[in-house]
Amino acid sequence: MTTDFFDLMENTTGVRLNDVQQQAVTHTDGPLLLLASPGSGKTTTLNMKIGYLLLEKNVPADRIMAVTFSKAAARDMSERFDRFFSTLTNEKVHFSTIHSFAFKVVREALRKQGQAFQLIEGNISEDELKKGFDGPDVPLHKKFILKKLYEDTNGSQISDDDIDELMTYISLVKNRMVAYKDLDKIKCTVSQAATIYKAYERFKKNHHKLLLDFDDMLTYCHQMLLDDAALLSNYQRQFDYILTDESQDNSLVQHEIVELLAGPSHNICVVADDDQSIFRWRGSDVTKLLQFEKTFPGATVLTMSQNYRSSQEIVKTSNQFIKRNKDRYEKEMFTENPAHKQVEITSMKTYDDQLTHLMEQIKQTAPNDEVAVLYRNNNSAVPLADKLDKAGIDFYMKDIDPKFFKHWVVQDILNFMRFSYNDQRVDVFERFHTKCNAYVSKAQIASLKRGRVGDSIFEVLIENGVPDYQRKALKTAKKLFRDINTMEPHRAIRTIRKKLGYDQAIRKLSEKFGFNLEHLNGILDVLENIASGLGSLKGFADRLKELEQLVQTSKYNKNKSALTLTTFHSAKGLEYDKVFMIDLVNGVIPSKDDMDQYRLKDTGPMEEAVRLFYVGMTRARTDLELLTYQYKGNERVTESIFVMNVRKIVQPAVKKSKPNRHVDFSDESLVTMDDIELGNKVIHRKFGPGLISDYGGDSIGITFDGVGYKELVLAVCLENGLLQKAE
Repeated sequence: MTTDFFDLMENTTGVRLNDVQQQAVTHTDGPLLLLASPGSGKTTTLNMKIGYLLLEKNVPADRIMAVTFSKAAARDMSERFDRFFSTLTNEKVHFSTIHSFAFKVVREALRKQGQAFQLIEGNISEDELKKGFDGPDVPLHKKFILKKLYEDTNGSQISDDDIDELMTYISLVKNRMVAYKDLDKIKCTVSQAATIYKAYERFKKNHHKLLLDFDDMLTYCHQMLLDDAALLSNYQRQFDYILTDESQDNSLVQHEIVELLAGPSHNICVVADDDQSIFRWRGSDVTKLLQFEKTFPGATVLTMSQNYRSSQEIVKTSNQFIKRNKDRYEKEMFTENPAHKQVEITSMKTYDDQLTHLMEQIKQTAPNDEVAVLYRNNNSAVPLADKLDKAGIDFYMKDIDPKFFKHWVVQDILNFMRFSYNDQRVDVFERFHTKCNAYVSKAQIASLKRGRVGDSIFEVLIENGVPDYQRKALKTAKKLFRDINTMEPHRAIRTIRKKLGYDQAIRKLSEKFGFNLEHLNGILDVLENIASGLGSLKGFADRLKELEQLVQTSKYNKNKSALTLTTFHSAKGLEYDKVFMIDLVNGVIPSKDDMDQYRLKDTGPMEEAVRLFYVGMTRARTDLELLTYQYKGNERVTESIFVMNVRKIVQPAVKKSKPNRHVDFSDESLVTMDDIELGNKVIHRKFGPGLISDYGGDSIGITFDGVGYKELVLAVCLENGLLQKAE
């Protein structure tokens, strides 16, 4: 009978399942963990499993709970199910997210208790906004409530960046089920985040209605199922089979809800790939997958390892690369697809060279090829969009983040430029006066605002009497602003950063408030890149407005352009003929924080960065190119350690025909290429013991106990046996 089902599927849908997929489909009783490598047909297999339950096991559709991570994934699953089975059955399984199921549980339970409630996320009505802004109350929406609580706690307004960070922190706390006593262990750069979170929870509970955000749906649902045995039993009896897709993206609380619902029969099928768990920052928890057999003793674990998407070279390289991680299920991804070409690694001198090379390669792609440019941070997209627009190349940007253009760093630079046109404007100078080398105090600003400025504010301040050090600084600042007004924009930005002290100011702000300095410097680098070649400050300001509009409207090109720009995170689940992975330098991927934590023996962030890189690699069908460079502006950067890992795979080290005859290479204590890893201890023949701090390209950075940090040529160290392994 089972054979007949698979024959029927092949004849009806054209889909022929391999042996492992067939095992997954027919395994209906008891817990099953189905590990699905990239491109292995997991969505198809899951749909076939549902079809098998309906057509072969005669399970009613409403007895099957099919859950996936996002609304988009649920929609995709539903559409594919209709394509496969609409001619075979009238039964229709409902695909939902865990959030929507949890909300159903919470809504029913609260109504039964007679408890009124209101959602405070999603769209907010005009009436609610007006009621808040025209009256004494804060609008009942998560963002506005948090803004008010931040202001009450810190005595100042919150920035857009900080409100996003605070909301991410609160979501993470709830999804990881963090206790109040452990709140300070969760990293957050927002001042008094834990205090604001507690005030937020009190505010929601003390309102005349119970206020719920999206994450409350999960935490309330979990607690209600734990506290109410009858409620839990009711839902357990409602479903005979539970199937969850993309389970590597589930948070701790989501895993806990699904595990509760699976009892007592434990007819649960969890489809996941621990190697593609990349949402740690919002609460996803890969450890729950790794502990599946402990949670469900006697569980079956099947691995779908055949990749139907990519060429042999891409599959072999990415399969070898992911083995860098230790906390994972062992898998051997393979493909029967033909060979095509080796993964390419292109190392350039400068960041600008990378953009130029990318433009040339994109212009040469075949008209029908689907092409993607992938990057870790949205900052990478803005100069790329600038270059593509100037080259007349249309693109679709999957992640639209217009916040870049509203960021306070961007606004600061524009205000510096505005002020250079008229240095009598106290209102403009007030916005950045603490971020330049003029040493102007709040009291001096207040004095300027009270008076009538008819001359340069620098002259007014000098005439009012200032210390000698400030007199000198004010005169220098006045001249610099006059000079900036006549400069080309990229030179003006460099002058603001270096001579007016803006770089130093944001470094101090980052140290004081915990801002991400790499991110802020990255924004400034992007602005310099956009400014290059523009003739005037006004031209630069106009170009920023054009780019903002371009980025916002690129979403309408989804079905018009074969070129997609997107982050690694948003590329998951997608595939393209040719993929370019850009900005592959240490400090971006892996980030500085990833590397710092790794040196401290916290491997979690680094392993997630490895998984993110792996997700990028496995989006490509036939062509994959990794792009890196040595300089961004005047700053020396190093090639990503992940690029070096890939280079080892695609270009294995070949022993030189004439090794240094004074070195005994049979000595196993000598460091080899395979021993080069962040955090490893080594002993240098001259500098003594040290710790590998960073490496990339042709260099290695070692922090020595005696002489501090030194950057050395890697090949020289290895070929001359200068490094030994430390015990």
